[in-house]
Amino acid sequence: MDSLSNIHLAHRATEVTPFLAMEVMERAKALETAGQEVIYLCLGEPDFPTPEPIVKTARDAMAAGETRYTHSLGRIELREALAEHYHQRYGVRVDTEQIIISSGTSPLMLLLFAALCNPADNVILTDPGYACYPNFIRFVGGEPRFLRTRPEHGFQPHPEEVKTLLNNRTRALLINSPANPAGSVLSKNELQNLAKLPIPLVSDEIYHGLTYEGEEHSALEFTDNAFVLGGFSKAYAMTGWRLGYLIAPKSAVRALQTFHQNVVISANSFVQLAGVTALKECDSYVAEMRAERIRPPP
Repeated sequence: MDSLSNIHLAHRATEVTPFLAMEVMERAKALETAGQEVIYLCLGEPDFPTPEPIVKTARDAMAAGETRYTHSLGRIELREALAEHYHQRYGVRVDTEQIIISSGTSPLMLLLFAALCNPADNVILTDPGYACYPNFIRFVGGEPRFLRTRPEHGFQPHPEEVKTLLNNRTRALLINSPANPAGSVLSKNELQNLAKLPIPLVSDEIYHGLTYEGEEHSALEFTDNAFVLGGFSKAYAMTGWRLGYLIAPKSAVRALQTFHQNVVISANSFVQLAGVTALKECDSYVAEMRAERIRPPP
């Protein structure tokens, strides 16, 4: 008799669709292990090593014993560095108690939608959009409402079209700038108009630092009623380090922190210290990586 025959998985587990980019990458890894030469074009991952100052900080921190749990919101050094970064770059003031550091932005998205959505509540998403968003929302019992976007809008949401999808169960609009997969950047005027909608914004700003045309703006420049997701994976070539953050309105932080305590506990201590070095010492490395990508071929 099959010893697993009495195991019944919940619908929420079996209905999650695979993340196809990861499926392709995992297949490529298998081919590489079998001796085939592989060029990876499947994930949003820089073709550069992590800057050496970041690596050195992590190495030194581990040697010094920085390997224990931290505050569930994250190390104060990193939260202070992020608050200073947002003040210098975007002209906004963020309280360190509004910042939650975690092991990448993905667990934070799951915690955020779990906090925002009761069963049958909905979140508006752009179509096309990042493939994992709908799974996060469905997993916690929410419903993704897809807004079909248009090329003349850069595949970004237009406020008047968003309004047609709003109902009394809508809990947020998720925006992504620079966008995955479209690559488009919301302008200052576009963000201002979206911020006027009568629902919170969830702004995924993970690709900030890698904008090639136009100026980056954070949703926090235009509203306090926003949840901003960011991280170190893309701009600092730290995908495998798994370091992300969420900036939340003060009224929502305690609920999110409590959930984070239970599910994640805290991000890695030494990785958080490496994040401080990234913010304070590595802007020149980011600029070099960005310039290399846009330099025309010989």
